Formats: sequence, structure tokens, C-alpha cells
Amino acid sequence: MQLQDKKVGSVGLYGMGGVGKTTLLTRINNEFLKTREDEFDAVIWVTVSRPASVEKVQQVLFNKLGIPSHKWEGRSEDETKEEVFNALKTKKFVLLLDDLWEPLDLFSVEIPPVNNENKSKVVFTTRFSTVCLDMGAKGIEVKSLAWEEAFALFQIYVGKDTINSHLFTLAFALFQEQKRSFVRKYTF
Repeated sequence: MQLQDKKVGSVGLYGMGGVGKTTLLTRINNEFLKTREDEFDAVIWVTVSRPASVEKVQQVLFNKLGIPSHKWEGRSEDETKEEVFNALKTKKFVLLLDDLWEPLDLFSVEIPPVNNENKSKVVFTTRFSTVCLDMGAKGIEVKSLAWEEAFALFQIYVGKDTINSHLFTLAFALFQEQKRSFVRKYTF
């Protein structure tokens, strides 16, 4: 599955904390920013966290879309929703939502539906596959690398001089001891 596929509208990246979901979303953001002029009118990043706030998402949308504050501050909830919908309904956009802990009702934010017609995208990160299901998104599990893969990647980035240093040898021994301690603690 590719995000560039016009049939793909909403994707949720899920997995345990620290596995790299936000890093992956950052890479996706950067790729969409590169192609923005050709394919999208707006690429919008919102860190949601908890509790999820419709107002916070709307405020970020207004700021990213350059909508003056006098058009939405102090307005009723319905007027604010209408401004969001009007701002996005004619745009081809990518909405990146980081750190969802619960489903976010995009309808309550007034995000126009993403579909084959408008070719917009919503991509989000969450720890829970159920959030993907509840939001009607294609869920993709992000898993941690196997130890061998992680160490090979580490070696590429730190280089041979660092790996062959005395400090690295000590740090690696400490890591191995901590790993054994963790296994003992959680397997007995």
C-alpha cells in the first residue's frame, strides 16, 4: 500500500510507544512537503496527545492555513466548524495527526471526508489498533526492529571507531546486563 495511491484516504500507524511511529510520520510529512506544489494544497501536522481536543486541532488548522484569527476567535462552535470546512473543502490536503490516544471524530472538527474524489489524506499515529478501526482507517502496525537489525543500523550511524572504543564496550556490557535483568524480572 502506498500513500500516493489515490484510493488510500486514511491510514493509521499503530504500535507500542517508542517504536518509531512519530519518526515515520515525520518522514511522511517531509515527503509530502516535497511533492506539495505538485499534488497538495496543504500539508498540516497536528500533535493531538491527550485528551484529544477538537478546538486545538481547529486552531492548528487555522494557523497552518493562514486563516486570520478574527474569522474564528470568539465565534460559536458551529461558525468555527463552518470556517474549517470552508477552508478545506476546495483544497487537496494531507492531515497528519500525531499521538492519538483515542479516536478523533473528524466530522466534529469539520474535516471534509477523504475519498477518491478530493484525493486528500489523513495519516495518524496511535498506540492502539482499535483507534484505526474506529476511525475507519487502514491500520499499519509499526514494530520494533529485531536486535540484529537495530544493531546493524546503529553501526551504520556511529561508525567503526565508536564501536571499537572502550566506552562502547562498557556501554554494550551494561546494556546486555540490563536486558538480562529485564528478562528475569518479567518472565518469572
